[in-house]
Amino acid sequence: MIASMTGFGKGVCEGDIGRVTVEVRSVNGRYGDVNVHMPRSFMALESRIKESVLVSISRGRVDVSVEVQGQQADQGVPVLRKEVLAAYSDGIEDVKRELGSNDSVDLMRLVTLPHLFSFETPSLDLELLWQTLDGALQLATEGCLAMRLIEGKKLTTDFKMRIENLDTLIKRVEALAPKRIDAVKQKMNDKLAQLLTPEKVDENRLMMEIALLAERSDVTEECVRFFSHNEQYINLLDKQEAVGRRLNFLLQEMLREANTIGSKAGDAEIAHIVVDIKEELEKLKEQVQNIE
Repeated sequence: MIASMTGFGKGVCEGDIGRVTVEVRSVNGRYGDVNVHMPRSFMALESRIKESVLVSISRGRVDVSVEVQGQQADQGVPVLRKEVLAAYSDGIEDVKRELGSNDSVDLMRLVTLPHLFSFETPSLDLELLWQTLDGALQLATEGCLAMRLIEGKKLTTDFKMRIENLDTLIKRVEALAPKRIDAVKQKMNDKLAQLLTPEKVDENRLMMEIALLAERSDVTEECVRFFSHNEQYINLLDKQEAVGRRLNFLLQEMLREANTIGSKAGDAEIAHIVVDIKEELEKLKEQVQNIE
């Protein structure tokens, strides 16, 4: 069953480390690209998070957001840097002497001066954090995958409908092609009859030329290959693996066959059908870009 590359999932778990909330968002992308957004003090777990996600999601851009609430999740407590305070104090006194001012210093303004406080981050038990984070991550990933599969079902229905449309269009080409060949033969005969007298016509050479022209105008082979591509496309929709790239390759082959049919047939009605075929292929191509 095919899966879309668009999905969202959320997981929440509580443990000794506190409450961990993980959100997983995915959109279309050519490769498996995982970006992790979490507090810097937890970034040692980034590689584990990426590996865990890529086990389930092989293709697409994935954003993982991690939020940890709890005592060990604190970003640190402010600690007064006394040497910085002393330097500020000396500097302020120097300014007052230079200006001959006796103004007092506003304490609330003083504490907002840059670098006056540092923040000491408490030591973290990353293994303990991972036990809780991994549970939340699995829930979020499963939710994202479920949404991707639901979207994939909708796309599968649309794909099958469009492949049926393509089958119908190619059958119309097959029905028109023989008439086109007969018309080419008759047109060539009529033209030669106007230009040449019967005694100057080499019947064998004439029949050979007509046969070659008919062969160059025959699109039977292209139609057979097109039907084969359609069948392969439908079969891939039931595969339990990522098939987006293979579907895209088949669409390229279908477009090549359509272009060949259009150039060989040389018929206005078939040319109009080829335009309809290309429109269906373009719609399929747009949707396939979002398939894993």
